[in-house]
Amino acid sequence: MRIGILGGTFNPIHIGHIRGAISTYETFLLDKMIFLPTGIPPHKKDDVANAEYRYEMIKLSIEGLDFCEVSRYEIDLNRVNYTVDSIEHFKAAYPNDELFFIVGTDAFYYLSSWKDYKRLTELVCFIVVRRPEYDTQIILNKYRNIVNFIEVKEKARYIAKPKTVYIYTPPAFDVSSSMVRNKIKNGECIKYLVPEKVEKFIKEKGLYR
Repeated sequence: MRIGILGGTFNPIHIGHIRGAISTYETFLLDKMIFLPTGIPPHKKDDVANAEYRYEMIKLSIEGLDFCEVSRYEIDLNRVNYTVDSIEHFKAAYPNDELFFIVGTDAFYYLSSWKDYKRLTELVCFIVVRRPEYDTQIILNKYRNIVNFIEVKEKARYIAKPKTVYIYTPPAFDVSSSMVRNKIKNGECIKYLVPEKVEKFIKEKGLYR
């Protein structure tokens, strides 16, 4: 199988995450997409919702998407976990499959601050999903000596090669988790920025106020 692993805090998950996952799945001709929510984020500390709530919001968001699932791996560890450890776990769980680790350009910029980041690039192939306002040249300049960047312009069965980073620009959705949180704090409408069931869940739990 060809499996995409979409890691992140998902604080909260929003339409951009979901449409980006669907678009990546279709463009790279994947067989499965696994959402991997962080349990205890090693970098983000403030204003992060309970891990169980974030997990439930992802489950609500992917209902009806048969190719998507959500992993409890990092949540159930109940400790700070690092991406390199999670990738080793998934490589052991799927030894004969092609794995792609999917992150946004903003997250990939800080790759050098991740634990064992050079070894991580040797373990898994990255797909970097470009945000519309982000200058990709910045990350190309920063990491071109350790990975090979490939710009993705069309649908194809791209090979999951180590030390390879595919740069993919999905259809633009100008939304972020921080935008959603700020709108909630300011009492503004978040309809259509998150799935309807997620909006209802956030209101019921009083999140991000």
